[in-house]
Amino acid sequence: MESRKMETLLGLTRRLRSKLLSMFLSSRPTKAASPLPPPEETQPSDQQGLCGEALTLATQLHGQTFHLPDLWKIFADWPMAASPHAERLEILVNEMLERITTDERKLKALKRADFARLLSLWYPDSEWDELVIATAYSVWIFVWDDEVDAGDTEVSTDEELARAYYQKSLDVIRNLLGLVPGNEEGALDLSGSLVLRSNMDLFVDVGSGMRPTTDKLQRERFYRELENFMINVGVEHSLRMRGAIPTVARYLEIRSGSVGCAPQIAITDSMLKIRLPESIMDCAAMKELWKETVLICLILNDIYSVQKEIAQGSLFNLVPVMYKNCSPETQNLDTVTRQIEETLRGSMRGFETAAAALDAETAGDAKVNEDARRFVRWCRYFTTGVLQWSLESQRYGMAKCVREDGSLEIVL
Repeated sequence: MESRKMETLLGLTRRLRSKLLSMFLSSRPTKAASPLPPPEETQPSDQQGLCGEALTLATQLHGQTFHLPDLWKIFADWPMAASPHAERLEILVNEMLERITTDERKLKALKRADFARLLSLWYPDSEWDELVIATAYSVWIFVWDDEVDAGDTEVSTDEELARAYYQKSLDVIRNLLGLVPGNEEGALDLSGSLVLRSNMDLFVDVGSGMRPTTDKLQRERFYRELENFMINVGVEHSLRMRGAIPTVARYLEIRSGSVGCAPQIAITDSMLKIRLPESIMDCAAMKELWKETVLICLILNDIYSVQKEIAQGSLFNLVPVMYKNCSPETQNLDTVTRQIEETLRGSMRGFETAAAALDAETAGDAKVNEDARRFVRWCRYFTTGVLQWSLESQRYGMAKCVREDGSLEIVL
């Protein structure tokens, strides 16, 4: 009886999720409001195309300096390591980028980002076969996301095209992961459909690598996180085109999905060649660990990319959002710095609490407990990898902002 009730509940949940996804991806979007250009002296050239609250906010922040403490002091007890395959990773990443990028300017910028370094820091303990899959996925998601975020593509400036891009991507991913009934081998039929964008070619490598090395439950979890990622990318895209700035709480809710960390966490067990029981993957401690890992990485990504994003015309970033939501009497970037540090420290405390709870949850089985500890250790590597790479990478240009004491001064 209990089993039938659970199956019924799961069925209703899946149908509700499918309905919400259909509504999001299929509904005809409202066109973005046309920006009203302010006087020339109040609109720096890099703010062209902004509208609404985002334009006002960009004008307020232009030229201000955002100060950050040396965050390595906060993460001093967390491990960082690099893969022994670092040189091979660099060659692999460049080959993958060349496969999917024909624009020489974009290709040069993507290579300068040094994704190989990031992957080396994320997966210091993974074997080469698993690294190949992780690299294909990671390069794919960076390029896929840039298609929507960069502001210089048709998809990034047209909501209808963006929605078609999300839907087609999800259709391809579901096929390639072997999740379509009757197509467990991941065969892909593009007849009668939109032309597949070139960067989806890398997901062929992801699917062919994961189908024989993971079970269906693992791939379904990965797909659900990618689905949630794309839904939130769409929400973020709509708000950005309208120049809308949400509350901090709403922003964190959206950005926790659109930052793309959860799908990366979802492939962790297969990259480490472990398989935690579903009861552990679904327990409260594991869910809290995921949530805090995502939040920490979200904060790090936003603060180090804020200069780049504002330059590209995007104010959908934690720094501007916190500034916008400050009370008038405390509205300054020093207040934002304090709020970010408090949020980061609070999330790290939540992470440690979740890690301890997960350790207690798995204490009765030595193998499961060791695998759970490896999972937690990887989440730490994931976080410190984001921190170190963000400071080093030319993608964000933070090297020129670092002071002698390790703090940063970022001119917006």
